[in-house]
Amino acid sequence: MAEQGRLTNRSFRTFLAEFKRLMKAYREEATGRKTEVDWGRYEREYAERVRYLARELDGLVESASRLLVMETPHHGRPRKLGLRERVTSLLLKSLFQQSNRRMSGLLMLFHSFGGVDVSYKTIELAYSDELVRLILHNIFLLTIKRRGLREVDVAGDGTGYSLTISKHYRTEGGKEGERGFVYAFNLMDIRSGLYVSYGSGLRSEREAFTKAMNLLEEVRRRLGVEVESARLDKYYSFQSTLNFFPEETVLYILPRSNTTINGPPRWQRIFRRMMSNPTDYIRQYYRRELSESGFSADKRTLGWKVWQRRDDRINTAIGCLATLHNVLRIGYR
Repeated sequence: MAEQGRLTNRSFRTFLAEFKRLMKAYREEATGRKTEVDWGRYEREYAERVRYLARELDGLVESASRLLVMETPHHGRPRKLGLRERVTSLLLKSLFQQSNRRMSGLLMLFHSFGGVDVSYKTIELAYSDELVRLILHNIFLLTIKRRGLREVDVAGDGTGYSLTISKHYRTEGGKEGERGFVYAFNLMDIRSGLYVSYGSGLRSEREAFTKAMNLLEEVRRRLGVEVESARLDKYYSFQSTLNFFPEETVLYILPRSNTTINGPPRWQRIFRRMMSNPTDYIRQYYRRELSESGFSADKRTLGWKVWQRRDDRINTAIGCLATLHNVLRIGYR
């Protein structure tokens, strides 16, 4: 290991070979420690979270709606569902994993909807409603505020959700191709299990990551949430990643095979920390597995498909999933 103050690319490459062996040993040990899921406990926790959702959803939607000045006048035929009902219908649709047609029928069973008979088009059009998207955004922020998050340690991970119908799109290079899924990236607070940021991308995971970082900046600015530490996989092991986090944030990333220590002092501090205590660094890094488990839980609870076809509606659907993830957790510690 290189002495403090004498870190070089050569010493770092020498260290990296041993570091990879330590990582392999840690993964093998962690795999051996894994226990079976306590499904009884899982069902009890899920039931408690759904009870909280049933009690608090209307209040959350009402609070998020009050942050808007007013609903803009709607020209043409009167809408059968008001703004708050449109928001609630999308969240319940995600929870029940229903198509538009089935959800439009189910709405007649809910007292809060007054037994109104609506078309499946009413549900689908709500995904393009700018006011609906704003309220969903406000609900997401309210969940973070209600949990009282201030200083967080986060883990970031990306995944993909299947689209029910592949669609063609025009790429930057002018060629046509098929898209069968949408990218999503979430930053999870590893203590509370809440998402502090999320993003979706129709072209790449990097697009989803950039959107999530933009939302994180809003969360920091509006709610005063500060990121103490962040864990990201190799896909984000670039110096440009530093630009998305404050100077004080401690980053845990895995170097790529061609990574060098050349760069600003903050970049070099990552590798000094790695080399000074590699076992602790690996242990901290692999706390990001909690974000992977978060995605897994979301897909078990809310499904792994997105039913929308238009780009804006697909993004709204991903926002519904991230918002529901938080609502289902703020009432259960």
